[in-house]
Amino acid sequence: MKEIKYTRHAKNRLRWRKITEAEIESAINQPDFVEPTLEGRLNACLKLSDKYLRVTYREVSGKIMVISAVKKKKGWR
Repeated sequence: MKEIKYTRHAKNRLRWRKITEAEIESAINQPDFVEPTLEGRLNACLKLSDKYLRVTYREVSGKIMVISAVKKKKGWR
C-alpha cells in the first residue's frame, strides 16, 4: 500500500466533519465508485452506514495526496 499524505485543507476537513483516517483509507483502497476529475485528480466514493464519503486525491511521486474529504447525504451520479 502506498503512503497517504494529507494537505492542510484535508486535515481540517477531517477534523470539522468528524471523518477518520481509517474511513479515508477504506475509501481509497476499496471504493464503491471512482470518478476521474480535471487536473488528474480522482474522487473515490464509499457508502457508509447513513452517508456517502467522497475523497478527492491524486498520486504524487508514488504517494497518495488526499486533497479533500466530505460526507454527503446523496451518493455519486
